[in-house]
Amino acid sequence: MITIVTCSNDAEASMLQSLLEANGIPAFLPDALTAQTAVHFAGSGCRIQVPEDRVDEARRILADAEAEAADDEDPEAAD
Repeated sequence: MITIVTCSNDAEASMLQSLLEANGIPAFLPDALTAQTAVHFAGSGCRIQVPEDRVDEARRILADAEAEAADDEDPEAAD
């Protein structure tokens, strides 16, 4: 498993994990339990990991989602 992104909290990580899994990419949050139960130990964030052979596809999906979210926030960007 390869870490593709580190999120600031477990809610964000869970949302991105769901996005990846909805696109057929297995995603693992190795820090999820720590982030939920020992917040003071989770200061380094919550990592999302995917299989090595799916890294490029996973990064593309996350980049597309980020671009779409940016377009939704700035309606003039779509012009």
